[in-house]
Amino acid sequence: MPTSTSTNHASVHCLKAACLAAAFAFGCSASTEKPALQAVLSNGDARHETFEATLRVLDQHPEYVDELFQLARKHPSALDRLLEDDAQALSDDELATRTAAHLAAHPEGLYRTMLKTLDAISDKQPAMDAVAKALSERPQVAAMIMSQRQEAIILTFTALVKEVEKNGDARRAFLSGMEQNSDALARLLVANPRVLGALVKAMASAGVNKGKAELAALGKALDGSD
Repeated sequence: MPTSTSTNHASVHCLKAACLAAAFAFGCSASTEKPALQAVLSNGDARHETFEATLRVLDQHPEYVDELFQLARKHPSALDRLLEDDAQALSDDELATRTAAHLAAHPEGLYRTMLKTLDAISDKQPAMDAVAKALSERPQVAAMIMSQRQEAIILTFTALVKEVEKNGDARRAFLSGMEQNSDALARLLVANPRVLGALVKAMASAGVNKGKAELAALGKALDGSD
């Protein structure tokens, strides 16, 4: 059972930690508090208690976090470390869900983040594969997103065709997708004679340069469709 002396000592220690935490979080008398903060933060236990005290205050006054965040943006080294820790921790489903909810609530920030993410991953295979995996796990939502803007469909489809022309695996998957959706594609084309005509003309032009084997395979495929 703790004695009165130990209880008072603990209370004083917590009060000191809370005061230092307030100075740390809100920049109160920064020039005079810096040596004290360095002394506290250099000690693992004291640093942990100081951070905990700070977070308890912020839990009670979440509006203070706005000021803390704006201050943190002026400290690139600390901000980069926070962002790096956050990026690694986003493998946790709960944290990823919370982060996604905040991004979804702020479309402009979501747009900018998505744009910069696409730029950042364009030469990083593991990152591109991670995005492709996410899209394959939510194909309907991915299609709904593309359908929001006509230019998104046209530009992405054009870029996709260029990619599948030079990537054998992607080309096979693309053609397999066309085959699996042949009925729906046929309905779309029949309802749009201009597009159907352009496709038939392009196919005829491409067929002129094909050998007998390719044309025979085409005829066989047409015969088998009856």
